Amino acid sequence: MRKKFVASILAVAIAASASGCAEMGINKEQAGTIIGGLAGAAIGATMGKGNGKIAATLIAAGIGGYIGNRIGNMLDEKDQQALALRTQEVLSQPVTASAQPVTWTSDHSGATAQITPGQEFTQTKPVEVKRAPKIQAVPSMKLINEQYVSTASLNVRAAPNQKADKVGGLPTNTEFTAVGSTGDWILVGRKGVTVGYVHKDYVQPKSQVVAKASTPAVNLDEMNVSASKETKAFDLDSIQSLPTEQVAAETSCRPVTVSLKSDKGQSEQQNTFCKQANGTWELI
Repeated sequence: MRKKFVASILAVAIAASASGCAEMGINKEQAGTIIGGLAGAAIGATMGKGNGKIAATLIAAGIGGYIGNRIGNMLDEKDQQALALRTQEVLSQPVTASAQPVTWTSDHSGATAQITPGQEFTQTKPVEVKRAPKIQAVPSMKLINEQYVSTASLNVRAAPNQKADKVGGLPTNTEFTAVGSTGDWILVGRKGVTVGYVHKDYVQPKSQVVAKASTPAVNLDEMNVSASKETKAFDLDSIQSLPTEQVAAETSCRPVTVSLKSDKGQSEQQNTFCKQANGTWELI
C-alpha cells in the first residue's frame, strides 16, 4: 500500500513538473533535472528504514537529477528513475581492482546502458562532525560511514589514544556506525553523533562479520544504553548540547561512465561522485 501511495505521488509530481516546465519555457533536458530529482526522492522514500531511509532518499534524489540533466532528452521518466537507481547500486558496490561494466535494460522501451565505475580516488574536504561533549575533536580523519561490529568487549575512549579517559564500553557483537578513522582508531557513531573512539584491532566491517556470525549483532542506535553502566554515556537524550566541528575529511570519490542506447540514438557521459559524511554520494 505504501509503495502504491508513493508511486501515485510520483506520477502526479512528474505530470505537474512536466506541464509546469512547459509553461515556463523549460526544455525537456532541463525538465529532466527537476523530474529526475523528484522521481529519485520519491523512490528513495520507499527504501530503507530510519537513517538508512533518509540516506536512500538523498542518494536517489541526487542521482535522479544527474540522470535527468544529462540524458533526459533520450529517456522517458520511468527509464530515468530506473537508470538512476541502477547507478546508485553501482556506486554502493565494493571497489574492485578492475571494475566491470554493469548492464541496465529498460523493462518497456528497449533502452539499454552500460554503467562503468572508474578507479576510486581520494579527496580532502571539510565536513561537519557532531560529537558528545566529553569526546575530543580531531583535526582530520578518513571518512568511513559504514556499519562495524565489535569482535570483543572493548573500551570506548574520549580521545584516540590508549591513555585517554574511558567513557564507556561496547559488548562483543555490538553493531555501530564507524564515522571515520584517525590513525589506528575508529570514531564510534550513535544516531549521527560521535560518542568515542575504539581501537581498530577489536572491530571489523559488518560485511566481514555477517558471514561467520552465529547470532545477529545488537545495534547501538537501537540499544537501551541508559540501562547499563558501560553504555549510559552514549545516552544522547541526556545531553543538552552537542558540539559540532569542521573536520578535514579524506573521502572516497568514483567516476562513473554511462553509455546509453535508446530509440533516439546513443550517448555517453562521465561524472564523478564523492561520498559524504552522511553516507550519500554527491555529484562534483
